[in-house]
Amino acid sequence: MEAIKIPAIRGKIGNTVYYSTTLTFRQISTMVRKVDDELHTANSLKEQIQRSLTDNFIKIKEYILKREDRFFDSLVLAVYDGEPMWTEVRFEIENNPYHNVGLLEFTGQEKIFPVDGQHRVEGIRAALIENEELGRETISVMLIGHQNTPVGREKSRRIFSTLNRYVKPVRLGDIIALDEDDIVAIVTRELLESYPLFMGNRIKISNSKAMPQSDKEAFTSLMTLYQCHLVLYKTFISQKDGKTYNNSQINDKLKYRPEEEIINEFNDYLIQFWNCMKSTFNEINNYINDNSNNPAEELRSSENGGNLFFRPIGLLPFVEAVSRISITTTNSIDEIIKNYTNLNRCVHSDIWDMILWNPRTKKMIMRNQSLVYYLLIKMIDINLLTEKEKSSMKSKYATIFNIDLQEAERRISEITL
Repeated sequence: MEAIKIPAIRGKIGNTVYYSTTLTFRQISTMVRKVDDELHTANSLKEQIQRSLTDNFIKIKEYILKREDRFFDSLVLAVYDGEPMWTEVRFEIENNPYHNVGLLEFTGQEKIFPVDGQHRVEGIRAALIENEELGRETISVMLIGHQNTPVGREKSRRIFSTLNRYVKPVRLGDIIALDEDDIVAIVTRELLESYPLFMGNRIKISNSKAMPQSDKEAFTSLMTLYQCHLVLYKTFISQKDGKTYNNSQINDKLKYRPEEEIINEFNDYLIQFWNCMKSTFNEINNYINDNSNNPAEELRSSENGGNLFFRPIGLLPFVEAVSRISITTTNSIDEIIKNYTNLNRCVHSDIWDMILWNPRTKKMIMRNQSLVYYLLIKMIDINLLTEKEKSSMKSKYATIFNIDLQEAERRISEITL
């Protein structure tokens, strides 16, 4: 590490002095080292910290290499050894003195490691190997002092754990509202403004998948709608690309905005799905055309549970079942949905009582989503389920009704469309 001077702003929070500045990607690559014995002296704990550096840095590298509008929040870097020098630059603007701006000078003997941002550091380092021109780009950093002593390591560990403990992931509702890369969020937003089933107050905007019993207006929740569209996107892109993507690969795809042509195709795909739903199931079409203040009152009744599709615990498994059948057979989405024309959608019924609806307490049962999914697929073709899924279906059914597996299998065999 060579001697350098960096313009910075000095600040203090609690008893920690820090410096805000920027470093080039090249400086990050050459000056910042991996966490070694700065936080722990025990080899097993050092290895634990290193194991936390997952392959996520590879995704960050790809993000840097592929995105022109790339952006990161600040790195938090700890500095020790050497003798970094702070030189204050005093100046006044309109008679107001500023004392916290200056130059931070490094002798070149300092050691720097990331307290927060080790994946970003390694992603930057990996990206520079493939494109050296990125070395001139800059990233915001916060520098704090570190002492490689028991007391110093304790303080740095506390900062390390605090930054990771209290950083909260972006809520899904915010992703849907703001994300310009996630194709599912983009198209869902578009449909909220243009598709009759979702416009106005027909979708409950909240960060919960559940629908409150008091809501007599909305079709479903925003979270449920997004999850339905996510399931359909997996089917759409798998069929388009001629390969079956797993959930991890789908999550990776959502990080990069696709071409507008793909976005438009997926938008049309979803419209076709919901058009078929409303043309096949009269209650959905009637709901769209109901201009009263409480169009969902009977469809989400507190007396009998209402309609399968107006309950998230029923709608999502149905979409999952249709998607699964679409991927594993040659039938189109329209054909599959129409095969369910005679599906019993009453939550309070011989099929769904004690699975979705408790007729004694008049409450929804929320723990049997996977069983609903299996039963919906079984109604079309039980052979589309794996042996493990068939076994799980029988076991769950037997537990609910307190019967043996043979009796559960017999009853399940009688469940048809």
